[in-house]
Amino acid sequence: MKKNILTFLFILSCLTAFQGQTYRIYYQMTYKIDSTKNESANKKMLLDVKDEISKFYSYDLYHIDSLALHNVDVRTKSADFDFMIAKNKKENKIEKYYIIGLDRYSLKEDCPKLDWKITEETKNIDNINCQKATLHYKGRDWTAWFAKEIPFQEGPYVFNSLPGLIIDIRDSGDNYIFTMTELKKDNGEVNMETDFIPVTQKQLNKLYLDYYNDPYKELKAGKAVMKVVDESGRVVTPNFKQLTEFKQKLLKNNNNPIELSEAIKYP
Repeated sequence: MKKNILTFLFILSCLTAFQGQTYRIYYQMTYKIDSTKNESANKKMLLDVKDEISKFYSYDLYHIDSLALHNVDVRTKSADFDFMIAKNKKENKIEKYYIIGLDRYSLKEDCPKLDWKITEETKNIDNINCQKATLHYKGRDWTAWFAKEIPFQEGPYVFNSLPGLIIDIRDSGDNYIFTMTELKKDNGEVNMETDFIPVTQKQLNKLYLDYYNDPYKELKAGKAVMKVVDESGRVVTPNFKQLTEFKQKLLKNNNNPIELSEAIKYP
């Protein structure tokens, strides 16, 4: 990481080269899906930045798309849109993306007004001088370390508007941790998603509740096909009641969303 960062800082020393270029920042994300357990999941995330536009998304999604662009046979396309955010500072809009059942949805809203409290506390993270800032956002208290010497007012997920790139940010209970691991100059564009159904927050909440109540609606209606086999490998008729109860349990265990105040209250 140190070598990549030092090289990148040298590139950024010429600010004229910064404008109009696309930059890619890599983050390691560690998070807890179930707040009642100690187990954590890990995900490699990317932040693409160009002028007033940025996109935060999973490396798996980028990797699969890259293979498809190079005509590599991809049998199953990644559907990893979790935590993906597109920001447009010029329009003061952010867009969030969701998959519910077989459908893809997007929620566009105004960029949140992040009430950062910048402190005088500093520390060195992998040879980068960082400064501390704190924030309360949607049910969680966050601590961020940002670097003024990297002139991006950007960071992972919705977090931005600090006077430098966010190198590390985590909530008070370490439920969500984002740590920058690499920075690169990239010649591509910041690609935005288009094949999503726009919804409001109210509509999105209803979609989640409808899915909870009948998660196999598409299968029962014949809109999708699912092959169920028993222990001997013999094809059997799906027991939708049993499958529904299992899916509902999984959904309830997914009780620790990053925006804690927006958690869906399942029955």
